[in-house]
Amino acid sequence: MDVYREAFAAWGVTAPEETVRDAVHGTWREVALRRARGEEEWSIGGGEAHFWRRFVAEVFERVGGGALPDAMLAGLVRHFRKAAHWRVYAEVPGVLSALRSGGIRLLVVSNWDSSLPPLLEELGLTPYFDGILVSTLFGASKPGRAIFDEAVRLAGVGHAEALHVGDSLHDDYHGAREAGLKALLVDRSGLAPAGVESVSSLDEVLDRVFPGGSAKRGASR
Repeated sequence: MDVYREAFAAWGVTAPEETVRDAVHGTWREVALRRARGEEEWSIGGGEAHFWRRFVAEVFERVGGGALPDAMLAGLVRHFRKAAHWRVYAEVPGVLSALRSGGIRLLVVSNWDSSLPPLLEELGLTPYFDGILVSTLFGASKPGRAIFDEAVRLAGVGHAEALHVGDSLHDDYHGAREAGLKALLVDRSGLAPAGVESVSSLDEVLDRVFPGGSAKRGASR
């Protein structure tokens, strides 16, 4: 949230971190509601450029800003498209390597824009995956069923054989399960609701996928 807060402050709108966080999360909730009504697809009204303009403008308004400055939006877009501004959790390469060595087909299924494939390439993650399915390029997003259906088609497995792992309770966990996939919620903060199957680290996914997952993990390193 510091990125948004600093960008807003540069244009004379200062707000506490909590206020900015609430504004961002509140805007994402509005996006989810619009998606559920079929009103928030990347292909509607100008694609991803229009989406991000609308999204940042709503966040800016929630923290007390006025009209969205074009230069602010351009700066935020540049920031999030640079691999240097993203961090890969330490366990990720080892887990992905273990899954691939165990014969598991891996796909990225993401509500993101066309910047994701080059970002994954720069971060060194592309070789681990058999496919990258991005909502802006596919034309549908999670939690809608269409993107999950396409993922299992690309993976060449049945819905009940697929496991979707993600950090959004609504988009990833419930979306995947409603589409007929198994799902795990990545919950690094320990805040998952009761009854939700979750993992605190991707290391734990190996134990869910492989009997004796620790052996697979050790063999990959």
